[in-house]
Amino acid sequence: MKIGRNDPCYCGSGKKYKKCCIDKEFAVIDSVKFASLQKADPAFAPRIYYVDRITGLNGRLRTEARSEGLDADLMALAGDLLEDLESGRLHASTRYGEGFRPSERRLLEELANRVWGGLILGGFQEQDVLRPLLAFAAEALTAGFGETPPVSGALLVTGEDGELLRWELTAGGAETPAGVQASGSQSEGQADKAEAAGESAGFELVFEAEAE
Repeated sequence: MKIGRNDPCYCGSGKKYKKCCIDKEFAVIDSVKFASLQKADPAFAPRIYYVDRITGLNGRLRTEARSEGLDADLMALAGDLLEDLESGRLHASTRYGEGFRPSERRLLEELANRVWGGLILGGFQEQDVLRPLLAFAAEALTAGFGETPPVSGALLVTGEDGELLRWELTAGGAETPAGVQASGSQSEGQADKAEAAGESAGFELVFEAEAE
């Protein structure tokens, strides 16, 4: 896939390639799985594939009793996400179709690590947050969210039964909702630094029980 200097950057930042990742080494590792799925369905795209998997597992987690089969499917999701994220296959624009923006990829990585921690490592606290976390990921990724301002994480409010009641994205490490434009303006250099910091900071999740 050839990217022109003035084309939108493949990472999904919204900047031109020459102003973003032109100096970064980038290679997508081919995926037999994605190639096969794309051959079977020309409309295939990594974004649709993973949003559908997450949405389906969210529905099962809400309606089914925990079982070895459900846990196995959750662990398969986590493993596939970590592999495809590391290989570059889930960038916003790849040969396989639409992927995810930088903040969305950080959410996917956090989701995969939480599932892995809860089911593989047996972290009981992690298991308790899987239901609201998967519900949030399904809703947020279906709607999609951008990079202006950069998203640093989310606040998830849960009920007594652990169900997700509502959620709110947080921007730039502050408590400002991601849908609200921050006051003031940033220079291009400041924006680049903020984006780089966001990429390395992970996706911060705060779980809060609804007050009675």
